[in-house]
Amino acid sequence: MTSPPDGWDTAWVAALEAMELEADEVEQLLRHRDVLETAPVTPVTFTPPDGLGPLPIALADRARRLVQRQLDLSRELTIAMAGNRQQARLVGRLHREAVDSVPVFLDNRT
Repeated sequence: MTSPPDGWDTAWVAALEAMELEADEVEQLLRHRDVLETAPVTPVTFTPPDGLGPLPIALADRARRLVQRQLDLSRELTIAMAGNRQQARLVGRLHREAVDSVPVFLDNRT
């Protein structure tokens, strides 16, 4: 079996670092989503570098941890989106009820 070219390890380390930075950004968004709800979101898509080659065995554990982290973040994002949808429905319902109702004021000073 031949060993991979020297550039593969370097390319894979750089690719994993880029993916970890993106995971860091997602974690920050989840932590501060109340502040960032009005901020514009720029979608980021990871594109692996050309000629990356197979994953070096020395980086396999790191890659597995990263995959698990991404799965965990995916679950958290799903939960956050479901919560946002629920809040949006509630706000919509409250808005409709407010528009359809007539305000009534009661002076109970006697």
